[in-house]
Amino acid sequence: MAAANGFSAISPHIFSWQAYEPSVKCELSSSAIATPAGLVFVDPIPLADRWLRELLASGTPCAIVITNGNHARAAAEFRERLAVKVFASEEAADSGFTPDEFIAEGDFTPGGMRVVGLPGAGPGEIALVGDGVICIGDAVIHLEPEGFGLLPAKYCSDAHQLRDSLRKLLSYQFDVMTFAHGVPLVGQARHHLALLLE
Repeated sequence: MAAANGFSAISPHIFSWQAYEPSVKCELSSSAIATPAGLVFVDPIPLADRWLRELLASGTPCAIVITNGNHARAAAEFRERLAVKVFASEEAADSGFTPDEFIAEGDFTPGGMRVVGLPGAGPGEIALVGDGVICIGDAVIHLEPEGFGLLPAKYCSDAHQLRDSLRKLLSYQFDVMTFAHGVPLVGQARHHLALLLE
C-alpha cells in the first residue's frame, strides 16, 4: 500500500493524509483526531516516517478505529508501531481483520469520540463524532471529479437504509467532515450533509 508523503493540519486537532492506491484505482484518505486522551487514528494508511514522527508530536496515540470491514488498510502496522488497540464493529471484523475491541452504536472510543452505526453502507460501517468533527468511512465520499456525494448504490448493502442512517448525524453539531476517500470538508459540513440528504 502506498505511503502518504505528508499530512494536512485541518485545525489544531484534526489531521488528514491521502495517497492514491493503484490496486483499487482510488484515493485513500486517513485522519487523526487529537482528543484530551490522545490521538485517535481513523482508517490509517501508511504515512512516511518523517511525517508520522511530526504527527506524533501533536499527541500520544490512544486508539485506532476502522470504520468498516473494507478498511483494515495499515491498521495492523500502526497497532504494532504505536502500541495501541484497534477498534471496529463486530460486523466489520467478519471481513477477516480482527480488532482488539468491538465498538457499536452509542459507544465511545478512547478519547471520547462517539460511535454512530451507519447500516446500509459497507460491512459494519460506523462514523465517529468528536468535537466539531465527524469522521466518515465509505458512507459519504469527497473525490474529484464527482465531489461530495453518497456512496454509489452499487457499493451499498442498502442505499435507502444508508440515507436513513446518515440522517442520524444531523442531530450533532459539526463543521468538519473527514473521509476515507477524499479530502476533508472544512466549514458548514453539517449543512452540506443536510442538503445531500434532501
